[in-house]
Amino acid sequence: MASNSTDGADNRGLFDDFGAFRTPTTDDFTAVLTNGLVAPDANVLLNLYRYTEQARGDLLRALGGLENRLWVPHQALLEFWRNRESTLSDARSSGDQAAEGMAGHAVQAERTLRTWANRVALPEEETDRLRDQLNEVFDDVREAIVKVGQGEWQNITQDTSTDPVLAKLEPALVGRVGAPLSQEDYEKAVTEGMRRVVKRLPPGYMDKPKDGVGAAGDYLVWEQILREASRRQCDVLFVTADGKEDWWRKEQGFNRGPRPELTEELRTRGGGRLFMLTPKQFLEVAAPILEFSLQAGSVEDIERVERIETEEETYGGWTAGALVELFDRLTYEGYGDRVAVIKYAAEKDGVADAASIYDICDYSEDRSLRGFTKPVTRLTDKLRGLGKIPDSAVQVLKAEYLSGPGPASGFSVHPLLVPLINDLPDGDER
Repeated sequence: MASNSTDGADNRGLFDDFGAFRTPTTDDFTAVLTNGLVAPDANVLLNLYRYTEQARGDLLRALGGLENRLWVPHQALLEFWRNRESTLSDARSSGDQAAEGMAGHAVQAERTLRTWANRVALPEEETDRLRDQLNEVFDDVREAIVKVGQGEWQNITQDTSTDPVLAKLEPALVGRVGAPLSQEDYEKAVTEGMRRVVKRLPPGYMDKPKDGVGAAGDYLVWEQILREASRRQCDVLFVTADGKEDWWRKEQGFNRGPRPELTEELRTRGGGRLFMLTPKQFLEVAAPILEFSLQAGSVEDIERVERIETEEETYGGWTAGALVELFDRLTYEGYGDRVAVIKYAAEKDGVADAASIYDICDYSEDRSLRGFTKPVTRLTDKLRGLGKIPDSAVQVLKAEYLSGPGPASGFSVHPLLVPLINDLPDGDER
């Protein structure tokens, strides 16, 4: 009798090697919040200085409610202390900068009003009335900015003995910060971290531009998490405001969960499942499980800060600076017509038809558009290699076909890039 070919085989199921793709359930989060390891990144602690008082209080309440499940990697706390004062200065100056910027906008708005009024011969008294209304609105906004800034920051100083944020954070972290690596282990970890940066292995390779061993910082955090999870043999929830692709699995520019490589590495090192949440998501998940009520506006405020910090990620991995560099490189190589088509398509809700492209590029009717996107794709790949954009950055320009193979009916710009391109200044304004 022939033996079954599967006898003795290590038969596997749908998620056995693909746990990173499993969507966490409420039960999963309940388990990790009550029996696992919850590790906040340095940016989570630093953002306490960027939140409103109620949002800060709710996040501190959530962290404190974790008790011994809360654990901060030593490297994360080191980065917190290294960046605390600069974070304070940035947050303090943001109100002044906003007020100054508003004053500049007021001058520009009044100039625009005056130019329009002259062109339509608006009576002087009507022009003055509109100008007064305009200035009143800008004055109210500036006063509100200054008032909020002074109210939030009057009790927060560089003095650690009087800082109310530290006063609440310190008791929450007593006995819950990991020990530093030994000198030998630290040097090995830095070497491994820098190797991963060069090989573009997660986590940390998106920090390649950082000076010295700074690019290895994320890996040092990760290595310490791996060691603690192995010691406890438990699931891990990593809370981070870092939205880059060397931590997150990206789909169409959106975070869908931890990188599969990280999930597998945690399992291999003796830990359980890996979960990742942003501070906003963490607060929303933790409140009902840890049984505390969120104050009005807390989630919205944390979301505001996350939106500002991850603005570069919201455009499919592209930033304004990266797009400008792409356009400059295209123009330098003699492909300024591609830049013109991309900008035209963005103005037309993302699509430029073939006829318009022939007009923009001044092509003869018998010229083929085959290969039109190649310079854009090649230079985009170059920017990826230089670390200017992530591997997951969306394609800028793509050929469109009405029905199957044949000449392109036009070219489209990715929808996530349309608002970014339309907001770019003209070349002579940069």
